[in-house]
Amino acid sequence: MVDMVEANSVIPLYKQIVRALSDSIANGTYRPGDKLPTEAELIEQFGVSRITVRSAIKEMEDAGLVERARGKGTFVSSDTQMYAADDRESFTHSCQLAGKQASTRVLEMGWDFPSLRDAKFLGVDDTQKVLRSRRLRLVDGKPTMLETNSYSAALSFLEHESLDDSLMAVLDRQGIKMGPNTRTLEVCYASELEAAYLNVELDSSLLLFVDRRYTPSGEPLFISRQVYCTERLKFYL
Repeated sequence: MVDMVEANSVIPLYKQIVRALSDSIANGTYRPGDKLPTEAELIEQFGVSRITVRSAIKEMEDAGLVERARGKGTFVSSDTQMYAADDRESFTHSCQLAGKQASTRVLEMGWDFPSLRDAKFLGVDDTQKVLRSRRLRLVDGKPTMLETNSYSAALSFLEHESLDDSLMAVLDRQGIKMGPNTRTLEVCYASELEAAYLNVELDSSLLLFVDRRYTPSGEPLFISRQVYCTERLKFYL
């Protein structure tokens, strides 16, 4: 039986696959530790391209729903905890501490569908568009970190702001008060996009920080996915 995806829907195909597979995990069709169908099987099952299937699996991996094991396949995640730290140092300040010059190149700014992880944090449906930015952060002119942020509705004014400098400085000028933040850290492997922008080999080991920022009263402000090439920057935590 072929699962139906609606080619003419406003919801991207990969999002429809994410929803179908997530539902299968939620209803127990796939349990923790179970192996998901292969890419080829999912392509046949949903009648979509390889890149669409990979986009769906990548989103589920980022949300912690699945884990990929090289040469073995994709498995439903067990309930495991990642290392978490409270870290208020900005990229710009970390560079200053290291005696290096930070600079920023804005790659994208616009409204897009959030990932499952981002939608959960922001308290919206993943089929509701949110403001998203993607920036390349450089250290002494060398690409060092690729940052993708999803913002709450309270920060929609950022669409018309310049983010060529510190985001924190922009928020401070607008009177946005920052509350606590939580940050998780894990090793990831460079995607084609990350490899191209960071000038590293495909599947190179990188550090992934996911930073969740709140207001002083605990309302979500934005969530940031930061992929670092660690050979170009030391961390001060």
